[in-house]
Amino acid sequence: MDKVLSVLKNSKILGIVGAILLIIGNFFSFATVKMFWVEESVSFIEGDGVFVLILGILALLIIFIDFILSKIPEGKLKFLFKLRNQKIVLIPAIISAIILFVDGSGAFEYGSAGLGFYLLLIGVIALAVYPFLYKGDQ
Repeated sequence: MDKVLSVLKNSKILGIVGAILLIIGNFFSFATVKMFWVEESVSFIEGDGVFVLILGILALLIIFIDFILSKIPEGKLKFLFKLRNQKIVLIPAIISAIILFVDGSGAFEYGSAGLGFYLLLIGVIALAVYPFLYKGDQ
């Protein structure tokens, strides 16, 4: 267990996994509603999933900001250097969590959660935990 925590603290794996789950979770079944012998599944991308998809891509960009900044010439785009703090990834995580729970509370009133909901939930949790565990070259 200590070895796993050591790897998570020194790498960006948890953040990358969380952002990727936010991206791919939009395309799986978010909720399944069953009424009068008819079952309907809805993916999250058909609703607010577009926003969560953009937030997942933004989280990936924040996670890889060091690599992006290494490609920018010295003195250009100085404002991007303020984004080096990995705790900024909490912003897309919190917004995604709010969207997920607002949409989920209405969808699950008449149905059940699908695989997409759980992938999005795990992605949000991973993104929320990641900046507190990551101790890399900050």
